Amino acid sequence: MLKKILVLLLLTTSTVSSQEWIQDKNKTSVLFQIRNFGITVDGGFKTTDIKTNLDTKDLSNSYINATIFVNSIFTGIEARDKHLLETDYFDALNHEKIILKSSKLTKDTNGNITLFAKLSVKGIIEEMEIPLEVFEDNSTLVLKASMMVNRKNFSVGGRSILLSNNVKIQVEYSATKYN
Repeated sequence: MLKKILVLLLLTTSTVSSQEWIQDKNKTSVLFQIRNFGITVDGGFKTTDIKTNLDTKDLSNSYINATIFVNSIFTGIEARDKHLLETDYFDALNHEKIILKSSKLTKDTNGNITLFAKLSVKGIIEEMEIPLEVFEDNSTLVLKASMMVNRKNFSVGGRSILLSNNVKIQVEYSATKYN
């Protein structure tokens, strides 16, 4: 009986582990676009930590969790980057991270996968529904997502008639299978 339990435990553990993915930080990006003074400002975050356990055939135990380090923000203009870290924007001294924690993943009849998650910015949490593009082979996983986020929902940027409320977020996550 003990042997059967150990074999079952070993099989279960190897099945779960076989779906874990290791982020390729050189091929992963979190970028954003926002209109400011009528001009599109491009930027992103240099430092992210994304954890995934994804089995596209059985999503019941799958998850995608992300941590974005606010101090890694870049827009190409150093003075603007420093301003974005201040209290009226990301308040990086008090809120060092942006967190995305998945609740569940679903697949529709056409095979399209949607991530349901909670996004936390400056301690404010909002439920998100994020369509994913998934590209997978035996050892590589690429996830792409594009979404709009209202910055005012997270108290980012205050009240400005010159700054758009909507921020376009684009994520490309690349990973290799954990062995």
